Amino acid sequence: MEISRRTDYAIRLIAALAASNGKPLSVRSAAETQEVPYAFARSIQHDLVIAGLVCSQRGAHGGMTLSRSADEITLLDIIECIQGPIGVAICAREENWCPRDAFCVFHDVWADADAILRDYFTSVSIKALLDGHKPYLTVPYTDPS
Repeated sequence: MEISRRTDYAIRLIAALAASNGKPLSVRSAAETQEVPYAFARSIQHDLVIAGLVCSQRGAHGGMTLSRSADEITLLDIIECIQGPIGVAICAREENWCPRDAFCVFHDVWADADAILRDYFTSVSIKALLDGHKPYLTVPYTDPS
């Protein structure tokens, strides 16, 4: 799985909105402060509104705001808003995608990896990141040696 540039930009825009403490922020202002090309930011704003992560108000006193608090918005929310369901292999996400699912020795590995990614990204809120909390992986590490 790879985080796309578009997803990176979306995360930055959400971070700018979180930092604005509920004050509406124009797309242009958020794009400039986060070094996101304006055309990209406009397109991303549309996706964030459709996903219910951002509210948009037109007019002189308008702008974007988060639709819920930054501690309720996770990296998974943003990633899946922009990229769709996360995963390392399509066979783990799409039921009956591969006729080998029932006996493939790798299928469970990919499904477990997807579950780990989902759990990890769900555990990381935008607020925690902006507050300087470094996310940590809760999956136990086993030394292969």
